[in-house]
Amino acid sequence: MTERQRRILHLLVDSYVHTRTPVPSGALAERLSLSPATVRYELIELERQGMISKPHASAGRVPTRAGFRHYALSKIPPSPLPQATLDKLAQVLEGAGTRRETLLVQVASRLSGYPALLRLKTQQAPKLLQVHLSCLAPGKLLAVAVLEGGRVREARIDLSFTPTEAQLSEAEQRLYRANQPIKASTPAMMELYEAIGRAFAQGGLEEYREGVSLLLSEPEAQNPKFLRQAIALFESPSDLTLTPPGGVNVRVGEEEGLSLVQAGIGVSDRVGELSLLGPVRMRYEKALSVVFAMSQVYMGKISSSSPP
Repeated sequence: MTERQRRILHLLVDSYVHTRTPVPSGALAERLSLSPATVRYELIELERQGMISKPHASAGRVPTRAGFRHYALSKIPPSPLPQATLDKLAQVLEGAGTRRETLLVQVASRLSGYPALLRLKTQQAPKLLQVHLSCLAPGKLLAVAVLEGGRVREARIDLSFTPTEAQLSEAEQRLYRANQPIKASTPAMMELYEAIGRAFAQGGLEEYREGVSLLLSEPEAQNPKFLRQAIALFESPSDLTLTPPGGVNVRVGEEEGLSLVQAGIGVSDRVGELSLLGPVRMRYEKALSVVFAMSQVYMGKISSSSPP
């Protein structure tokens, strides 16, 4: 791709992201101070390369998945957010205590305008300080645990039996700040303790979500299929591979009509990934800036006392 073709493609993507309508060659020629004939020729070349397509004979062009991907990758490394914004973000997270993860996804979603998902994987088995158990259905429990450091995690547990309220109460009391392995009074209680231990064992994922309602403001949400796919991906990511700490990743259209902008996180004994979800027609430059900045602030790479 020549430099001129790159400029035309990127302007076309920018225009389509904001208008969601095919971009005519005349508008590109005017913006770039090129002749209409030159722009038409380059558009034919970009179409041949698979970067753009022409929906109708008399309409303008729209980016293809390949064109969006070329555009998105050109925004790496991300542009930094203003220093004043970074200082404010650092102050907010430094004073958040046990709410750091919840605030992280809330702020990332608000700044970007897209749903935010944080996944954190514990490298070492956490200590359980307290567990609350409740029955969801026969043989199915919801366990809410307070871990060392004040973190809270949920897990759904399947059992071969349905515990009584007395058994749940006994388990909660015996697991409260337990420093030694628990000896079960019956085989059923042993199954319950082992299931709880597995649910919160090493490698378990903590997940925090915010902003799924923002999808409704996207024009693509008029398509019920888009909404179903977006919500399914947001609630249950199919890929458990995490972006390496400090890195960024752009996944354009791997799920039909959807893109993910991601940044890797590594803090103490945990690694993870902050993701923003949107349509393929995503504001990649802004999303990359937000997700990278938030990951850096969370990891302590940017503090409220950092120099500009």
